[in-house]
Amino acid sequence: MDFFELASNRRSVRIYEPGLQISDSDLKKIFETVILSPSSFNIQHWRFIVVRDRERKIALRGLAFGQAQVEEAAAVVLVCGRLSAYDDAARIYADVDEVTREKYLPMIEGAYKDQSELQREEVMRSGSLAAMSLMYAAKAIGWDSGPMIGFDAAGVGAMLKLDGDTIPVMMVVLGKADVSAQSRRSYRRPVSEVVTLEGFDGDALI
Repeated sequence: MDFFELASNRRSVRIYEPGLQISDSDLKKIFETVILSPSSFNIQHWRFIVVRDRERKIALRGLAFGQAQVEEAAAVVLVCGRLSAYDDAARIYADVDEVTREKYLPMIEGAYKDQSELQREEVMRSGSLAAMSLMYAAKAIGWDSGPMIGFDAAGVGAMLKLDGDTIPVMMVVLGKADVSAQSRRSYRRPVSEVVTLEGFDGDALI
């Protein structure tokens, strides 16, 4: 299917067929697309933890206020971000020309070093962009998904042994939608209500 059909068919799924397995090869195909997502200065803040073990999913369900999809989905992906990802800039820019390195490396350090609020903001932005790529890539090869922020972030971080530099952005569950529970797409605001031209008080896009 083309992209517009894929985007139209994607849903945020809450009810999954239990007992399904997602293979390493499918995960690899999905994440090879995810890592192409954009990020500020191409710093690539993201880290992902995939949980497929049933007992671990049950434990995560307990940390997600009992939401059944965490246990019933084939996999739970914890999308995370590294606060100090800017420290990798020299490696990321190792293959570019010297003029580009001399321009961007000091700029990156100057922007992020000792700027904890901005570091966190960038983690959330980059992680969210990657999570959307994850959901589209999953749909493209036949897997449904659902983004989640309803979980105990500290508890999940402790369970999955996040280091102090890495913070959760969101969970994305992957599986196959229970077709018996599927419903039509929920209400969407019309384009004319959410898009204006040239300014906030501009003409609506009709």
